[in-house]
Amino acid sequence: MDFKNGLTVITGETGAGKSIIIDSIDLLLGQRASTGIIRTGANSCILIATFDISKNINVKNILSDLSIDSENEIIIRRQIDLSGKSKAFINDIPVSVNSLSNIGKYLVDFYAQNKSNMLFEENYQRQIVDNIAGNDNLLKKLSVKYDDLKRLLSKKEDIEKSNTDRERMLDLYKYQIQEINKANLNADEEETIEKELPKLKNAEKIQTVTKEMISILYKQDNSIIDNLSIINKQIDLLQKYGINVDNISKNINLSISQLDDVYRETEEIYSGIDITPEALDSMLERQQLIKKLKSKYGKTVKEIIDYGFDLEDKVKTLENYDINIEKLQKEIDELLKEITRICEQISSNRTKVSKNISKKIVSELEDLNMKNSQFEISLEKTEITGTGFDKVQFMFSANKGEKLYPIALVASGGEISRVMLALSTTISENYNVDTIIFDEIDTGTSGKTGDKIGKKLKSLSKNRQIISISHLAQIASSADTHVKIYKELQQDRNITKAKVLNKEERIEEIAKIISGAQITEHALKHAEEMLNCNT
Repeated sequence: MDFKNGLTVITGETGAGKSIIIDSIDLLLGQRASTGIIRTGANSCILIATFDISKNINVKNILSDLSIDSENEIIIRRQIDLSGKSKAFINDIPVSVNSLSNIGKYLVDFYAQNKSNMLFEENYQRQIVDNIAGNDNLLKKLSVKYDDLKRLLSKKEDIEKSNTDRERMLDLYKYQIQEINKANLNADEEETIEKELPKLKNAEKIQTVTKEMISILYKQDNSIIDNLSIINKQIDLLQKYGINVDNISKNINLSISQLDDVYRETEEIYSGIDITPEALDSMLERQQLIKKLKSKYGKTVKEIIDYGFDLEDKVKTLENYDINIEKLQKEIDELLKEITRICEQISSNRTKVSKNISKKIVSELEDLNMKNSQFEISLEKTEITGTGFDKVQFMFSANKGEKLYPIALVASGGEISRVMLALSTTISENYNVDTIIFDEIDTGTSGKTGDKIGKKLKSLSKNRQIISISHLAQIASSADTHVKIYKELQQDRNITKAKVLNKEERIEEIAKIISGAQITEHALKHAEEMLNCNT
């Protein structure tokens, strides 16, 4: 099924399978699945849907957190196997059912009996009121201040340890500082140990090798440098015999000079190597000490040194307990005053718009033939949070004189849908779900009310995609797209099918809704008039 923009109305006889559409979308968006949904004889049920998210910032943010690339569309796929296993994918990347739920509430909202929707959630109700009240900048400012408050309160809690705890912590911190300071660490020390330790471990071997090199180069009879000196004399003789040996003489002298440098550097290595066991033992002990400190205070020598500085700050804080508490409490009190002022402004803005919203919604409900209904936005003062000190709740009662309850507790499915339609119409500019599904919003309504519902759905569909399952001709005639659900017998099995109706088929379907199975000429004419009026 390809759901178009605007208003799509779905009609069909009772039991034809209209609820399959609702259940399918619900499952795609994270609803709990059971093997009972799998067709008899099949091994699995696979659901796939494509969603346009080009303007849906909330979904894009969630996808970004999940490291899922997306541009303007996403494909959600879910598979339920006979074993009871359920798999979910977004753009072929596996995701949890919980992730589907988090994304789903920003993709589609259901107004149907026993279906949850965003407008039932208190946080979302508060967001709507705040959007209309223009509280965005105040809430951003409050969020920063509230985080600062939590940090200060946490710091105060740390400081407000019992005297016994403070003394115990002071003793511990001072011992740790003493242990770190006594080690007299250097940030580059570990690198130096790694470089020098192999020399100390192999000191005797190094001396043996360098001693032999020195002997070969200079000390022994027939050494390299002695032989090169002899060659130099032979070159002088060649020169006396008239042979041009300038280049040879130059290279030999250069070789003697370079080998002399090699000899001196080798002798420095020989003389500089420490073969005393004490030096090796000292460096090994140093290495073990650093390893021990790393196991307690940090992964590197620098981290150990930094930890020592942090401990010194903690000691100062604990030793100056009274001064710190007094100073901190003053900061907290000042911040609380500022936060309270912001919360009061936010609450004042909420109060102003809440009365206006409630009045408009009651008017919408009256227009939907719910004349005795009551609607209020409750603002109950609670403790301060990052969103203010108001508990915002949408409250409703279908009858005057009765107690109002949170809207999520409204019992009737049709009633829920009409209340939600009134809400959606009133707050449409501040409602950020692109697709809304109304399931049998016309339950218990007359033709006159149905006509009003159809007009409101049509108006609402200008800004978002609306899908409505209906039994009323007035609503069906308002649709931009009319889909008929019906059953067809194929190979001794009922198959549910969906068909997008053309104008002639719509007239016939609407006439059938008006007159029943036996379609009259009057019903056809009435259906055509209704359709022409709404086109």
